[in-house]
Amino acid sequence: MKSEIGMTIVFGAIAMSLWNIMPRLMNDAWHARDFVPAQSYTITNYKCTNWNGFMFNACTTTFVSQQSRESRWITDWRFGRAPRDPVRLLQQRDDASSVSTDVSLRTLWNRLLVALMLGVFGVFLTSALIVKAMKADDAPIGDAPSTGPPLQPMGRSGSARVTFGKRHA
Repeated sequence: MKSEIGMTIVFGAIAMSLWNIMPRLMNDAWHARDFVPAQSYTITNYKCTNWNGFMFNACTTTFVSQQSRESRWITDWRFGRAPRDPVRLLQQRDDASSVSTDVSLRTLWNRLLVALMLGVFGVFLTSALIVKAMKADDAPIGDAPSTGPPLQPMGRSGSARVTFGKRHA
């Protein structure tokens, strides 16, 4: 039961991650050529973190709108070490609220690969949960048939004396 709960929690975390990653990722993929340097936003912070030494990196760009002073952020997950290049904020030509960075657009295929890996892992996890549930349904209910004589408790039972290692004639 514990493993099913754990797998369900991991599946939920994967689903939430994909739910947050995919809209911006697809927008960047469809409109990669429509981005121009941002005029109405300014970067306030750019931080990258390497996970497991070199396996993954997460870069978060925090920026503020020059008109409303509203702060927003975008996070990109990639394979490999974090890029060390300076970052430039970009906005979509026709939609100024759609923001990305030049590093995000350069590493678009890497970001797609991370999302694909999360999706495939989620599918395998779901199939493992289904198989485990089906095996639980096939398990016999009640006591399993025993092949040997019933086990007797050790120690004294009633007035009979237990003697270990002695044979009775």
